[in-house]
Amino acid sequence: MEKYCNNSWKTIVEILASDIYKGLSESECDQRRKAYGDNKIYLPKGNSKVSTYIKLFLSLYLFVSIAVISFLFYRQEYIMGIITLAMILVNASIKLVHVYKRQKEVGFLQNINYATITVIRDGKEKIIKAEELVKGDIVLFSKGSLIAADIRIIEAKDIKVDEKNITGESFLKDKFESKIDGNISAITEMKNILFKGSVIKEGAGAGIVIETGNSTQLGRLLAMLVYANNSKHTLDSKLEKPLGRIMITLSIVAIGFFFIFNNYSQGLENLELSLFSIQVFPIGAVVLLYVKFMKKDLLKEGIELINISTVDLINDIEILFLDKIGSITKEKMVVRKIYSNNVLYEDKNVNYNKDINIKRLIDILLLSNNAVYNVKDDSGSGDLSEIAYLSFAAKKLAYKSVLDSKFKRVFEIPMDSDKRILTTLNKSKKGCRANVKGNVDTILERCTHIMIDGLEKEISEEDIQRIKDIDFNFSLEGLATQAAAYRSFSYNPSVSENIESNLVFVGIVGLENPLNENIKEQITDIKSRGILPILFTEDNKITATTIGKKAGLISNSAGVISGVELDSMNREELIDTLSKVRVFSRVNPEIKGRIVGLFTKDNYSVAASGETLGDLASLSLSKVGIGKGKAPEIVKKVSDIFIKENYLRGFISIFDISKKFQERATKSISTLIALAISEIVIINIFPLINSSGEIEMIPLAIINILLAPPISLVLLRVDGEEFKRKKYIVRTILWSLLTLGAIYGVDGRYAEVILLTLGGIFIEYTLLSSKIKFKGISIEALLFLTTIFIWIISAGILVSINSLLFSTFQVVKLIGILVSYIIIELIMKRWQG
Repeated sequence: MEKYCNNSWKTIVEILASDIYKGLSESECDQRRKAYGDNKIYLPKGNSKVSTYIKLFLSLYLFVSIAVISFLFYRQEYIMGIITLAMILVNASIKLVHVYKRQKEVGFLQNINYATITVIRDGKEKIIKAEELVKGDIVLFSKGSLIAADIRIIEAKDIKVDEKNITGESFLKDKFESKIDGNISAITEMKNILFKGSVIKEGAGAGIVIETGNSTQLGRLLAMLVYANNSKHTLDSKLEKPLGRIMITLSIVAIGFFFIFNNYSQGLENLELSLFSIQVFPIGAVVLLYVKFMKKDLLKEGIELINISTVDLINDIEILFLDKIGSITKEKMVVRKIYSNNVLYEDKNVNYNKDINIKRLIDILLLSNNAVYNVKDDSGSGDLSEIAYLSFAAKKLAYKSVLDSKFKRVFEIPMDSDKRILTTLNKSKKGCRANVKGNVDTILERCTHIMIDGLEKEISEEDIQRIKDIDFNFSLEGLATQAAAYRSFSYNPSVSENIESNLVFVGIVGLENPLNENIKEQITDIKSRGILPILFTEDNKITATTIGKKAGLISNSAGVISGVELDSMNREELIDTLSKVRVFSRVNPEIKGRIVGLFTKDNYSVAASGETLGDLASLSLSKVGIGKGKAPEIVKKVSDIFIKENYLRGFISIFDISKKFQERATKSISTLIALAISEIVIINIFPLINSSGEIEMIPLAIINILLAPPISLVLLRVDGEEFKRKKYIVRTILWSLLTLGAIYGVDGRYAEVILLTLGGIFIEYTLLSSKIKFKGISIEALLFLTTIFIWIISAGILVSINSLLFSTFQVVKLIGILVSYIIIELIMKRWQG
């Protein structure tokens, strides 16, 4: 890209064999389209859909399941085989839908390929589709034009461009056609290039297409979205590996029991039943419902969980990159101090109507303001500093609407990244007045006079130094600063005139971006988890140092460095510096991406936040990407979680949820293993106590397919007793013995007894080992009550179908076993305590 910047536009036109007057011919365009491709952004999806879906089946768990299904069909156990196959298909279908949705989400970005553009072809102006542009096309653009490819400017008439989609910076950029001398270290320095996806806000001109489609800067950025989409969804594969091992282990246990307790001719039916009971847990449905419930719960806390794998990935995070606003500080700014007329004012001591200097300063801040503010609820939309000015002025009984009607705006010169000042020209009583606000140093450079006691006096070096000292002191206090100035005209100047010169300095405003409550405690909490927090801020180095100290990130200024300083370093110096720095000031999204990339390259697991397309690199490269604020849809898709406000607190919440998820998942899986082994024991021991009886698959299917899923969800959603392996071994033995004891002596009611006993014990265990809240009827309580309802109804249906009645002794025996289990569990709890 540098060669396009460092050479004159004439040279570039020659290199690309084009003509600024005739453009390309249609035949040349066809040839170039074949050579370089069209102007569509194609988003690679890694593997094809077919191979992606095939991969879903290449897991140990599914191979074991297929082997069991094949065995059941071979043995002509068609009902068990069909039920097992159905469960496998349900689990696979849920995964297929999940992958399909992820791929479909990427597809919406193809809409960015469609727009229309004016080109010169065969010596004539033509309007064509953006996708038809080729390298070397001569393009015309004007105010409002969407730039459809990367373009080297040939002619620029007062061009100002919004490049927020590319760089992430909200300032408008001045663009020109001249070549740039010297090295270029960032795309923000490419002042003679227009990037695909940017918008012309002012001016007009022409240019030559230098890159199209995926080769454009935007194309490369969007490719990161696919990388993030394919590389971070890891939870499925991580769950399936242990699940496959568990299935094999349980199958080996079942085969072992078959060889120990049965001979081939008598016990093969028991092996079939054991393998069937292992396979029919609808794990996919449980995971799907759990994810849905978790996302719903997190939304209540203002957290949108986009990638469920975050609950796993977050445990590996070593470095957390923070943007100041939304994590360290609130999404709000407040006017705290004002310096004008050689007087320093606290915000509460400012009087709008009694001081002419103060009145002029506030008028400038309101007339050059584009924010919207609601006085009733003290809320607004727009730039935070501008909202702060409107709020402050309203408290002093000064209102933008009144001033706007009195001093009509003629035009605006937007703020850009170079001069960082904004100017509006407004009608005044004697002509017009330019109202200017922005960077203190920039405004001072343009001031020839200063307003003292309402009069314009020539500004002196002493005045300038005093103002700079005040600015420095404000920064030391952690305040962001802006200066206000004006220039009066007896006529109506045009936009092309240099109206931002010969200004009259009025004053400085010190704005506080308040720290979030308990920020020091949150930072300490993050550090205690073995995570290093690093701050990015647009503040100057002095303000950044103060904020860093207040937040507990640094103890002195040695831990702070600015983006400008980083640009001048070679790779070795940069790596050495990054190991010591904890606060980066004056950092744009591109520098931020470079820093995140360097840490990632050194194999650090990092989390980073972002809000604009310029942050795509940081979000994509990080292990956990945190979308925040008013992030557009594309940024959300790359992010793993989206938190609108105070994302540091949200990050800590996810961290805690992840820890609980792992603990609860271990408990839930262990409970299912205990249940499965209990069933295997019951199936294989039963023939020894009743040689004429036969256990059917119905009670096992009801317990595993209907009762186990809601119970698993309850165990995943609530806290309970600490997991201990020995206790689960004891429980497995206990569940088996109590169920066998219930069956012993029963004649022909095995299905009902197994369902009532093992199902009842399973329900009792859940109640006693989990902290289910019944007050207000929580989701967990509803799931638990639903399980009891299914248990009772299923048992009732079995009794009705078989037309069997229990004797009083059998009923008392069943109740006694269920009560006994409760007593044993309570004794175990007390013994453990």
